[in-house]
Amino acid sequence: MKKKLIFALATINILQSCGGSSSSTPEPPSVPIEYNFSLTSQLTNKCGVKSAFTDVQLLVQDNSWQTLETHEANDDGIINFVTTNEFINYTLITQNQQGNENKGLNIVSFYQAHSATPSHYQAQFDNKLDNSSCECIKQNLSLSHRPFSEQTSVNSSLPFDNWQALNDSTTLFEGVEVCRVIGQDWPLHSFSVSGQDPNQKVIAVAEFSNTFDSNEAVLWSLSAFQVADNEELPLPHQSFITNQLIDDTQHFLTGVDETQPNLLIFDTHPYISEAYYQSRATQEFGESSSIFGSSVVKTHQQIITSDAASSFVVKAATEKPPIDDRNFSEIQADGSYNYSAVTGFPMAIVSFTFTTFDPETQLLMPAKWTNFGPQLGNLAISGPLTGYEEIINLQTNKKSTNVMLINSPMANDYQDYISHFQSASNLIQGIEFNKKLDQVEINIELN
Repeated sequence: MKKKLIFALATINILQSCGGSSSSTPEPPSVPIEYNFSLTSQLTNKCGVKSAFTDVQLLVQDNSWQTLETHEANDDGIINFVTTNEFINYTLITQNQQGNENKGLNIVSFYQAHSATPSHYQAQFDNKLDNSSCECIKQNLSLSHRPFSEQTSVNSSLPFDNWQALNDSTTLFEGVEVCRVIGQDWPLHSFSVSGQDPNQKVIAVAEFSNTFDSNEAVLWSLSAFQVADNEELPLPHQSFITNQLIDDTQHFLTGVDETQPNLLIFDTHPYISEAYYQSRATQEFGESSSIFGSSVVKTHQQIITSDAASSFVVKAATEKPPIDDRNFSEIQADGSYNYSAVTGFPMAIVSFTFTTFDPETQLLMPAKWTNFGPQLGNLAISGPLTGYEEIINLQTNKKSTNVMLINSPMANDYQDYISHFQSASNLIQGIEFNKKLDQVEINIELN
C-alpha cells in the first residue's frame, strides 16, 4: 500500500511539472459580441414621400427602467449605437403634432427588444410635413355603369366629399382628391357602386383607374366594367367588415351584417393576383362604470388571406375575458401590471393619454405613452423619464388608458412580437404577422 501511495504522488508531481494540470493553463478571454442598433425616424407626406424626422431622443434603460444612456437622432433621423446586450429596454421621446392641436409628446417604450433588429418610427408632426414633392388634384368623377333601379351605396379608395346618382347608369363622386409624386405615375385607385338592378337583384360594379390628370371640365369620366360575384357566407357568422388590400391601399370596404347570407365581391379584376382579403370582426361586452371611471372590453379577430372564403370566417371571441373592468386592478399604482389571467396573449400594448402642460408656454400639451411588453411586468412609466420627469411621471393625471392584448399564430415567442412592432412600418410589410390576429381591447376613461 505504501509503495502504491508513493507511486501515485510521484505521478501527480510529474504531471504538474509537465503542465498536465488544466488549472495551470489560463482560459482565453471571451470576446463580447457586439450588436449594432439602428432606428430610423421618418415623416411621410401626402403622396408617400418619406423625410427624416429628427425630434427624437432614445433612452437605453435597465430592467427597472432607469436610464443608462441617451441618444439623439442625427440629421437623417437615424439613431445608431453599439451594445454588447442582445436585448435592451428603450424608450423613444418624440415631438408630436396633429391637426390644430398644440405640439405634444409621443413616448414609446419597448421591453427586451432585439438590439440587431432594424427599428422604425413613423412620426406625426403635421406642421412639419413637406408636401412640396406632391401634386394633388381635386375634381369630380363620373362613373358610368350598367343600369340600376337604385344606387344605395358607393365606395372609393380615395377620399371624396359626397356622391349622387345622376341617372340609373351614372353615379357622380364629388370632390375626389388624389395625390402623386411630381413627375411620377398616378397611384391605382378604385370606385364602386352597389344597389339593385331593374329586377330588384342586388348588384355591384367597380373600376380601377390610375389616370387623374386635370382637365378643363374638372371632371374625370370612368366606365365600370368590373361586376361583383355573389359569395355565399357560412351561417351563422358574426358581423364583420372586409376589404381588399392592394399595395397597402384599402379597396371595396364593406360592412357585413350577421344575418347576411352572401356577399358581393370583386374577384376577377386585373389586380386580383396582388390582392389580399382583410376581414375584421369585433365583439363588444358593454360599458362598466365605477367610482374610478368607465371601461369597455372588446375582442377582435383579423384574418388577411388571398382566399376570400378563408377571410370571411373571421370570428371574435364571444366569451368575455377575465378583466377587472371596475377597479382596473391589472395596472397598479407603482407601474406594475398583470394581464396573465387572459391566457394565450404574449404581447400587451398599454397606452396612456395624459392631461399635462408645456413647461415653457404653460399651454395644455397632448401627451401619450405607449408601452410594448409581455403579459405582465413593469411599465416604463415606473421609472423616471429622463429630462421630462416634471412633465410626465406616475402622478401625472391620466385621461384614458387603452390596453391591447395580442396573439398571432404566426409568432413563435415574445421576441417575434417585439421585433414585429419594432420594425414593421405598414400592414403589407408585416403581412405574415398580421395574417391572423386575436386581440383583447380594454378602453378605460378615468374620472
